[in-house]
Amino acid sequence: MLDPNNIVPLYEQAANALREDMRKGVFLSGNRLPTESELAQKYGISRITIRHAIDQLVKEGLVERKQGKGTFVTRPLMHKDFKRSGVSFTELCAANGKKASARTVLTSIEVPENQHVLRWLNLAPGEEVVRIKRLRYADGVPCVIEDNYFPKEFSDLMSVNLNDISLYQYLREEKHIDIVTGEMILKIVRADTGIAKLLEVPRSTPLLETWGVVYQGNGKVLHVCNQVGYGENFEFIVR
Repeated sequence: MLDPNNIVPLYEQAANALREDMRKGVFLSGNRLPTESELAQKYGISRITIRHAIDQLVKEGLVERKQGKGTFVTRPLMHKDFKRSGVSFTELCAANGKKASARTVLTSIEVPENQHVLRWLNLAPGEEVVRIKRLRYADGVPCVIEDNYFPKEFSDLMSVNLNDISLYQYLREEKHIDIVTGEMILKIVRADTGIAKLLEVPRSTPLLETWGVVYQGNGKVLHVCNQVGYGENFEFIVR
């Protein structure tokens, strides 16, 4: 219960109480807050006062109102620094205080059709590659679909359990490969049905897609990587 005799206005006390409950995990990131009536009853104040408190949290970016759905606790933004070279998704999560995990969606030997893969791997017509596609999670939330194309000499990767481990860490520690990033292409895409299902977002959600080439320390191409994800919960550092 809040103190009406306190010099701090009731709406500020209510906003502070909401912040504290979010900090304690009473209201979790991504979850809907109770209704204004329920919150007013919880804190012993009027609906107008609790609405004023929520308005304050909206301004701070701690909660967001979704038309027809209610008010939701926002997820803290993650930061991806494009200036840093050779950073894995696992390292990205660690830098943001989150735990990375993965689920392998596809492993195959195939003849690629994508022009980025053909150009960067300098493939002859009909030449095969190793394709490893994984869904990457941060604290259990799906964030990125990671689709890697390796020269066929890396076919032994198909026998490695790549769930919940860093692919780059494996390549550095087990293969003793220095990883150097090369050219990268970025564009905004909208989630189709398959992407939306994997990332658990509505169809047509705007997402960032990247295509990039990664080299070994000796100058040979290591792989070509396509990533789709990095939605509204990400901020990007480019310079």
